[in-house]
Amino acid sequence: MTTCRSGFSVRGSNSLAITVCTASLLALYTSFDPVPAGEELNNDKVTAAAEVAANFVIQDEVPLPPDANVTPSDRKIEINEPADETPELRTNAGVVLSDMEAIQFMVYLLRDGMQQLENVNHYQALFTKQERINGDLTGSQTIEMKVQHSPAFSVYMKWKNGDAGRQVLYSDQYEDGQMVVKLGGLKGRLLPAIKLDPKGERAMSESRYPVTEAGLLGMIKQIVHHRENDLKRGYGVRCRRLPNQEFDNHDCMCFSFEYENSEAHPTYRKSIILVDSRRHLPLMARNFTWATDAEGMSPDELDEMTLIENYSFTSVNFDAELVAEDFSRENRKYRM
Repeated sequence: MTTCRSGFSVRGSNSLAITVCTASLLALYTSFDPVPAGEELNNDKVTAAAEVAANFVIQDEVPLPPDANVTPSDRKIEINEPADETPELRTNAGVVLSDMEAIQFMVYLLRDGMQQLENVNHYQALFTKQERINGDLTGSQTIEMKVQHSPAFSVYMKWKNGDAGRQVLYSDQYEDGQMVVKLGGLKGRLLPAIKLDPKGERAMSESRYPVTEAGLLGMIKQIVHHRENDLKRGYGVRCRRLPNQEFDNHDCMCFSFEYENSEAHPTYRKSIILVDSRRHLPLMARNFTWATDAEGMSPDELDEMTLIENYSFTSVNFDAELVAEDFSRENRKYRM
């Protein structure tokens, strides 16, 4: 059976995020029962976000609507990138860009998106993630996320499926530097909230990124970091621009990165990133690691076996009316 190397680094407006964050909890507290806590989000939006992330197929045409008779869990993640039909990345003047020039082009786009995002005080979004932790791929998780950039970086997250009801709150305004975790279900009713070091072993036991890197801005920084390393190396990666894709009702530029070997990138074998054509923000990052034995496997089978990170942001709302209480430990709705 094929085994995968675990590891990555790319994050969110994951990425590739992505992304982003997670403050999932210790193995001590598994099997959470759902319980209402904090503000509830429309369940239809939660379901839609999960389906968008799980069923999105990158291909040479706009994806067809999902089959109504097929549930999200039955649908197979596919990446269809016919090399012969992949358009070259060109400038407005029609000049074909090399791999390194294409990477530089993407960096310019994301830096523009970063600059715009740094001027946004706060926003709300649904963050969907799936990660490979210690060789095992987790189920898809959809998380309500509230992010504040100013006056202090703060993030509030609430799990809407999986460990439904779990909450995490982190803010730079608190000098202890801790994140607060409130369990869902019965445990959440019986046990008090706990404080954890966001980069400590317990907080990171089910997460590839700390909560301090949560959100779109963190995902952009991770992607830019990897792309700049590609530019410094100057070889070993192929960058292609696939046809634009529609994702969560946004027209997105689609970039594909494939590394020649693990020396070029020890964690990533391949990455697919969708960048909003208007705001230049990464809305989806899908990353694949290396397999120790891929002999006899089809490209689809290899991708399925080596998916290491799948991050997406949907329902991003920069006009959300968020206040200081949304990022406060004293918020009574959070019961922290």
